[in-house]
Amino acid sequence: MKKRLLFLMSITAILYACQPSPKGGAIENTYWTLTSYTLGRKAVSLGAGVHASLQFSNKQVSGDAPCNSYFGNFAKDGVNLSLSNISSTERMCDNIDLETAYLGLLSKARSFSVLETGLKIYCNGGQLVYEPMTVQEVEKAERKKLTEKLLALFPPMESSIMPHLFPILRVDKPGTYPYQGTLVDTSFLQLFDAETASVWRNAGGEVFAVGKYDNFYVCRVPGRYVSSDIALFQQTNGSLARSETVSWAWCDEGWCNQQDAWLRDLNKDGRMDIIQHYTLTDDKGKLREERMTVLTQNENGTFGENHDLKPDKSQFKMAKI
Repeated sequence: MKKRLLFLMSITAILYACQPSPKGGAIENTYWTLTSYTLGRKAVSLGAGVHASLQFSNKQVSGDAPCNSYFGNFAKDGVNLSLSNISSTERMCDNIDLETAYLGLLSKARSFSVLETGLKIYCNGGQLVYEPMTVQEVEKAERKKLTEKLLALFPPMESSIMPHLFPILRVDKPGTYPYQGTLVDTSFLQLFDAETASVWRNAGGEVFAVGKYDNFYVCRVPGRYVSSDIALFQQTNGSLARSETVSWAWCDEGWCNQQDAWLRDLNKDGRMDIIQHYTLTDDKGKLREERMTVLTQNENGTFGENHDLKPDKSQFKMAKI
């Protein structure tokens, strides 16, 4: 019995000695791509097309799991590493089991090694192995993180209420104007389509995030003189591309132009359309020109003028600005 006990103790000591000693290292502001991981002694294959990443920055971790983006906090002390408050978005996909296992291991991290070949995180119950991201991958990850911060500025707009979007002239006295929005920092302009961003930079006007309605991001943007106009943007190829400037206003030399817009499914095809009401008035308030325009949404998200739909203008009364 004693010989058997000594044998088992020897085997345990040998196995313990074979375990790699964590080396620690610099991980702040580093970017990694998961290459493999183990659960216990079982190696888990990621499979073709499955991607996961990890970024360390300002005591926070973030990255992509097989289905969702995730984020949390980290603390390191020498070779010791712990991750906490890990949360993720809530999309489902075919690899959700892999994701659950991956995030579960991350939450049990205890130590790490930064090696020439990459990063190893030793967890209670397994091990995670990463390789450094390429420069292009880092740039893509940084842009994705910046995009997520920008989109977070757009609160969801009540879908049951079909909005009446109208401009503002007295931006210095907004009062109860409902589309004031949140000022978009100029560092985010790079995330808009190049033409729009260039115009804004040259004009020097301010951009405001108003909200998200359907698949469109509603912004208050620079108009002729002030940030008076309302425009719709869609996320396309990694950028917010302008779909339509739907409402605007400006007054000059005794004339005032105003266009309001309403978002609703006018032709009942399941897609949001735009109804626009335009007026031109003189300095005495007399109406000189008026027209109604309907833009119906195509399958690809673009809009085209529909001459067959004739909305009753009395049902689309313009705001007094």
